[in-house]
Amino acid sequence: MQRCPCCNARLGGSAVCPRCQTDLGHVDKAQQFAQYHLSESIRYWQEQSVEHSLKALELSLCLNKTELALGFRDFLIHQHCRSILDLLALKQWLSAKRRLYQVRLLMPHSQKLQQLSGFADYLLATHHQTDR
Repeated sequence: MQRCPCCNARLGGSAVCPRCQTDLGHVDKAQQFAQYHLSESIRYWQEQSVEHSLKALELSLCLNKTELALGFRDFLIHQHCRSILDLLALKQWLSAKRRLYQVRLLMPHSQKLQQLSGFADYLLATHHQTDR
């Protein structure tokens, strides 16, 4: 951290702001924990542990919204949208809805995910009507 988030003074590597005397040690720890959880999220994604990857990324973003974490979130959403569309094409409606629910926890206001959810709901409703 280069500047104090409270008063914008230059820190010069100190954990206490020289101007306002704010202890920034906890802020630094939060950034370290955010980086740790982002690394864990990437590792879980490599191991194809979807749920753990999403949860670790959510923790990272709660602590610190870095460019890398936001970019990785967008990447994961894109990857999951592709897999959800594949599940829908295979008529695995409930698996698709379950996966969509997990991803929407990360980004509940994503227009792309909202549209995909509406499409999945439409397919599910159409499927239930044809079964009757």
